[in-house]
Amino acid sequence: MRITVPMYEKGRSFVMAGGLVKAYEGHRFVYLHLLCQGLECIGKALLLAHDYEEYEPILRTHFGHDLEVLVAEIDRNAGRPFLSSQSSKELKSLNSYYKRHMLRYGDAGDFRKESLQVSADHLHGDLVNCLTELNEKFSSEKGDA
Repeated sequence: MRITVPMYEKGRSFVMAGGLVKAYEGHRFVYLHLLCQGLECIGKALLLAHDYEEYEPILRTHFGHDLEVLVAEIDRNAGRPFLSSQSSKELKSLNSYYKRHMLRYGDAGDFRKESLQVSADHLHGDLVNCLTELNEKFSSEKGDA
């Protein structure tokens, strides 16, 4: 069974949910986690769409929750950057929190001064801006899902 389209749809929903959490002034780390989770699912869907047989067996083991490794592979396949330079900078900071699950659970990191500096405004914008194009891409692949 091919999970490409459901993976994308879940990623899109995480990004949209993140926007609602931010709009209603929910917990900042929950907002950041939802964006990262959305990027992870969207990114993995892009890899599956590129070459399902190559990427499906290694999504968990090779990429795990490391968003920098994931985005680097997406860039390599596309031959161009998926994210803007500002988003990539935000991702570098966010990734260390996300891959250690510090955004979704209570952690001592919640109280560190540097954690207050973590932001994702550019990342959020990049993800929202690519949804229209990706919606079209993945709606045409629905039959292959």
